[in-house]
Amino acid sequence: MDTVLLQSPSQLSVHLKSLRKSRNLTQAEMAKRLQITQERYSQIERNPELIATGRLLEIFAVLGVDVLLKIRTAPGASTSSPTHQGEDW
Repeated sequence: MDTVLLQSPSQLSVHLKSLRKSRNLTQAEMAKRLQITQERYSQIERNPELIATGRLLEIFAVLGVDVLLKIRTAPGASTSSPTHQGEDW
């Protein structure tokens, strides 16, 4: 699995579980690496939309996943880089 498209919070649960399993990690091993209980990690996999962004990034780091934000352009929109009062976003 090289690239995963994540477009909604509901997809995150499936992706977290799949990534963990593809790394041959149990929930208990993930919890130990994150210094939380296995029960808490299980809750995170079931409802990842409830965790803080920082914790999600920690989980991705343990899984060896980089987060890449891709800007979508609307049909007919300019392809120049976005600016706000002359500043790059």
